[in-house]
Amino acid sequence: MVAERQTTEPRSDMGAYDFSTYQEGTGVEKAFRAAVEDAQDEHGHGGYTGTIAEKHAFTVITQTPMPLDEAEAYASNLMSADDPRISDKCGPAGAIPVLTDRRRVEVTFTTDDAPAGGFESLEKAATAVLTARGELKDGERPAYGIQGMYEVHPRTGRPYTGTLQVPLQGGPLEHTGWLFFGYASS
Repeated sequence: MVAERQTTEPRSDMGAYDFSTYQEGTGVEKAFRAAVEDAQDEHGHGGYTGTIAEKHAFTVITQTPMPLDEAEAYASNLMSADDPRISDKCGPAGAIPVLTDRRRVEVTFTTDDAPAGGFESLEKAATAVLTARGELKDGERPAYGIQGMYEVHPRTGRPYTGTLQVPLQGGPLEHTGWLFFGYASS
């Protein structure tokens, strides 16, 4: 899953915007490429977007993962201090590993997993199957946005077989993505 959030603000010097974007993925190179591609898809490939789409490189600021709000505050402080690692609009983006309590899993369930008549909802299907398989971590629960392909029971109309993409939340904090930030040409 690609979860991306992009913010941009004008910088005091002309022709640059500061940006901050979160990208899921534990591998920094793959996450960086995905963040750049997503920004190019959204803002175009023509240049001067003021987003991470203008970046060709990154520099890891710290190896220590932190919650997203702390990573955003740290990045903001570095930009306010005009940190030389990220201050050049033509230079690399900064990268900070991020901890979240969210992850996405794929769940396949069959008629053997379903109760007679099917599950009451996709959330109950995901919870029941993940619990039975021991794949839910302490405190985890399905979040809004379950998607997938499934069949409904012919009599009840309830899901009883299929494959779902299930966002989970509430589990232990884990390194799940990267915050990329810096300045870009606009």
